[in-house]
Amino acid sequence: MLHTKRFLLTLVALVLCLAFVSAAGQKDSQSEGKATITLATADNTYGLSTDPELQGAITDLIESKTDTIIEPIIPPLASYTDKLATLVNSGDIPDLFVVAQAMTKIPTMVAREQILDLTDYIKNSPALSQLDPSLFKDLQIDGKTYFVPYNYPKSKAIFIRKDLMEQYGVELSSTPTAEEFRREMGKFVGSGIIPFNFPKWVDNFQFFYNSFGAWGGVYEKDGQFIDGFQTEEMKNALAYLRQLYKDGVLNQEFITTENSGMREKTYTAQAASSIDYVTNYINYVQNTTAANKYTEMHLVYKIVGPEGYGGSLNEATQTAFVVSSKTKNPEAVVRVLETIVTDPEVYPAFFGIGLEGKHFTLNADGQIEATPKAANSGYKYTLNYLSDSFVDIDIENLPFKLSPALEQGLPKQIEHIKAMQANLGPNHAADVPVGVSVAYDRVAPSIKSTRESIATKIIVGTVSLEEGLAEYENFWNSINGPTILEELNAAR
Repeated sequence: MLHTKRFLLTLVALVLCLAFVSAAGQKDSQSEGKATITLATADNTYGLSTDPELQGAITDLIESKTDTIIEPIIPPLASYTDKLATLVNSGDIPDLFVVAQAMTKIPTMVAREQILDLTDYIKNSPALSQLDPSLFKDLQIDGKTYFVPYNYPKSKAIFIRKDLMEQYGVELSSTPTAEEFRREMGKFVGSGIIPFNFPKWVDNFQFFYNSFGAWGGVYEKDGQFIDGFQTEEMKNALAYLRQLYKDGVLNQEFITTENSGMREKTYTAQAASSIDYVTNYINYVQNTTAANKYTEMHLVYKIVGPEGYGGSLNEATQTAFVVSSKTKNPEAVVRVLETIVTDPEVYPAFFGIGLEGKHFTLNADGQIEATPKAANSGYKYTLNYLSDSFVDIDIENLPFKLSPALEQGLPKQIEHIKAMQANLGPNHAADVPVGVSVAYDRVAPSIKSTRESIATKIIVGTVSLEEGLAEYENFWNSINGPTILEELNAAR
């Protein structure tokens, strides 16, 4: 009897082993001949969930659509830029990855030969070739295209809670003067709420630079390249921002404020306002509702300075996909890229709502409701794709119902997006051609970081305006800034 049991146990183990080998063989057979692609993106995409199983469901969907094997790299949003920089600088560049601050970073990557020229791939793609050509014009380099955006160009406005405006008697149009903004927002000071919550990303101050005709960086003005940080216009802009900080209007802890924290405080009425993408209007509708603090938002498109200048923060192509110049499978990578950007099933899953049955189910009212697994992983779906994606979405026949607040909010978001077109500020990020001045290409990142560091010190009062500008001038001379401008202008 004992021998029989041992025999049966051995037989079962052998059968299981053979089954495992067979399954592994089938998987290898299915994978044989497929391109393996590394895809890097932050966790505010990829189904908006940090759960590995749910992220895996998104991977499975992309693989099924593209006949590829995807190896995802999905760091938290807060650490994504640093993680990507580490990969790129080490030479271990992902095949396909998302770049933030694209207008400044892509030219540098092109100069360093890190990303692939996509001009012909876009032209030969049935899906990508149908995109509006104007989407690519702001960031072409020598007539070539190195990126694919996944939504319409971004612009930012100041979102102010209407309930708090009414409570404190704040009266502002969508295009107030600089003095009106300072005076009216000052009514929130001392109320126990943050009047104007601002994130640590100092490049957002360009919204206010625009009001004074200033530009933070090297750019072309009147046919000549100049350093915009060393102008009278910039001096006036920084003085105004310093005053907002002294008045208590500008968040006193902005240098440590993450975007997520900024938004959360505005959602929950701990802050009266924040600066954000116009395309995020329905996020405010969703999240103020979820916090039981629903209110409509008043948007300030631009602040008009004393000389009549002003414009929204025009980020143009701020976030985009690029392809590594080292990829061994460019055709397959572009196939994945076009699927993520244009497929009507993949785009909503990747950027907005995830997958039904995995990330969400529909409640009795037909509305999206997070599954327990998704809810536990921080999943908060977004419907931005309904208004700012390239995918043709039939809003009248969605597979789910919108809440009453979203039914009201979505048309307002579209209204604001259209209104912003007449109020866009300038974007000179791509003014300087790559390769004209090797010295500039090398030091451009340090110019940006130094400029932003000194602007911050001036605004919070660590140094005076004069001391900060003198510090910047010393830095500028240390990198031979005047010679750089000579080189750029000589090549015109």
